[in-house]
Amino acid sequence: APETAAAVKEADDALARLLAGLDRLGLRARTDLVVVSDHGLSEQSPDRVVFLEDLMNVSRVQVDFTGPTGGVRPKPGTGSAAGLAASIRTRAPPQLHVWLRDETPEQLHYRGNPRIPDVVLLCDDHWNIEHKVGWPNRVLTYHKGNHGWDPATPNMGALFVAHGPSFRRGVEISAVESIHLYNLLCAALGIKPAPHDGDRRLARAALRR
Repeated sequence: APETAAAVKEADDALARLLAGLDRLGLRARTDLVVVSDHGLSEQSPDRVVFLEDLMNVSRVQVDFTGPTGGVRPKPGTGSAAGLAASIRTRAPPQLHVWLRDETPEQLHYRGNPRIPDVVLLCDDHWNIEHKVGWPNRVLTYHKGNHGWDPATPNMGALFVAHGPSFRRGVEISAVESIHLYNLLCAALGIKPAPHDGDRRLARAALRR
């Protein structure tokens, strides 16, 4: 698409300016460059939507967010999170997965995190959770692409390119989760990382040392 080509050219031009500046300063040969994208992208459409109102009484819950992933909490005095999750499961279509926070897949790193809602809803790729309220108007401007599905979904894959004295040359590595980037950068800089969800697998694969 012309829009995609224009966006790629804009990013390419920005990288070219950076490299030219490093050349002028005589720094290119001793500078590490890491180019990443923050996430992938999947197509979405208004006909692949699960409405919250079809799953629950929305007046009895706090809705933290909607989209490819949804999060809800029962309001005080309306029942338990376990009861809410069980009720949603009886109404959920096959494209929607429902978990209590501490039952979510381990690779999501949601368990035990107070910022994650009590009940997590995750759609299959291309599907979204939405409110019925105002839907006819929102359909008119519904974006054609989105992100936020299961990170293991191929379409959510991101770009990773590294070059410089710290990195191995001519090596193509297997896909890894972006959470390991922090450890890689700390290793390249020779600093100790703070506690986090990643490990050294990307550093071992990409770095010379």
